[in-house]
Amino acid sequence: MKSTSTVIAIVLALCIFSFVGESLAEKPSVLVVNTTVFEPVNNALLGYNILHFKSQGEQDFVNRMDPVAMRFPDGVWGNFYDWETDGFTNHGHEHRRSDVYAPVLAKWKERGIKGGFDGLKKLNDQKKQRDGAGHNIVWLYNAAFDSPEKNVARIQDSIEKGFVVRDIELGNEQFWLTQVSNQTLTPEGYRDSARGISKALKQAQPDVRVSVTLSWRNQHDRWNKIVADDGQYFDAISLHKYSGPGKDEPKDDQLKAVLAGRKHLAESAAYVRSFAKKPIWLTEWGLNAGEDAKAVAALTMADCYLYLFENQDTFDRANWFSVNGVARSFVAMGKNRRPAEPMQKTAFGCVHEIMRGIFEDADLLSTDVETPPLDTGAGIVDTVTARAVKKDGRLVIFAINLSDKPRPLAITIDQDKQRSVLTHEALAFDAIGETRLLDIDANPLESTELTNDRITLAPLSINKIVMNND
Repeated sequence: MKSTSTVIAIVLALCIFSFVGESLAEKPSVLVVNTTVFEPVNNALLGYNILHFKSQGEQDFVNRMDPVAMRFPDGVWGNFYDWETDGFTNHGHEHRRSDVYAPVLAKWKERGIKGGFDGLKKLNDQKKQRDGAGHNIVWLYNAAFDSPEKNVARIQDSIEKGFVVRDIELGNEQFWLTQVSNQTLTPEGYRDSARGISKALKQAQPDVRVSVTLSWRNQHDRWNKIVADDGQYFDAISLHKYSGPGKDEPKDDQLKAVLAGRKHLAESAAYVRSFAKKPIWLTEWGLNAGEDAKAVAALTMADCYLYLFENQDTFDRANWFSVNGVARSFVAMGKNRRPAEPMQKTAFGCVHEIMRGIFEDADLLSTDVETPPLDTGAGIVDTVTARAVKKDGRLVIFAINLSDKPRPLAITIDQDKQRSVLTHEALAFDAIGETRLLDIDANPLESTELTNDRITLAPLSINKIVMNND
């Protein structure tokens, strides 16, 4: 039989162990902010591809979304866009993969499908009258079919019609043979075409910047090396990056792997910049988790935005693809690939709305986060990521909890641990596979109750924390 002193010692030891275990379990992630080190947010990183400009309804939608930055024309069809007719054509060029898009182009020609440039001009004029400046557009020019002279005529025409034309992509994904013409069938052909167009555009408009498209796939090593050449004829690299399983509904382990999106984006950025140390225009990017806008992809979308803001010296532009397309849309889509009525926003739309409200026109403050690692099965990421900004005289903290457990958050601002919290709002999900639709005008953030000024990030949550100025 144990003595009384022995029993007391065991009880004390168990209590101490229990306390330490509880302390470790509740050990907060630590966020340290230095308000004396800051840089302005590059708003163009909040851009996206938005489609359709012809009808009044389509134009009303664009005006309602009021893009921070956009792209025209979008995607693969930009390789076949003829600015003189506002139509799409391969100009009769034939090559061994031409059957992929040729039938669609033939149908579009028969139906008189247009790119919508006149509608875009109307929208640009309205924005200039409303805001004092037109739309911030990255232009996709035709390097596959158009000559340098035709591209110069295009930039002159757009400028005369009131557009600012500063950033131009020379073709879309020309490393895929389905998108090329006879003149860009080889990497040497695309390089020479892009070089000639770049030279002519810069002579006509000296402040113009041009990008060439490089592939994120290792299988295109040789193609990238030839196109990048000495790096002298272009100003930026156009990168397209999509992560996560596509249309097939993912299993649970595949869903969790989506959380590694930041890691995959960083790897692709490093890869393309190994060929030329140029700024990246991420003119297409997105997260996939099956067909719907699931919580895991929305959370990773927010985490990738923080990665972009942390690397503004590398990323100069970014365009989510897309606001109103068949995949990764910000709004629920109905018939004829148009927004359904009454209009509702997806989890992607909710995340972008929150981030735009916090980061647009803000100053990024120096922010460090100490947090446990999270194994996604596809790479290790931080459990909590965060960034502090100064906006409209307020210090705001944007924080993401990628784990399915609550996470306490301790905040130190300029070595002051006593700064109180004014408000804490969050968009939280119940599961990584959850989908959510909200009314287009509904606030995606809900107020979170504060307990003794302690901040706890809900599982799978995106948080807006406004600090008290005192």
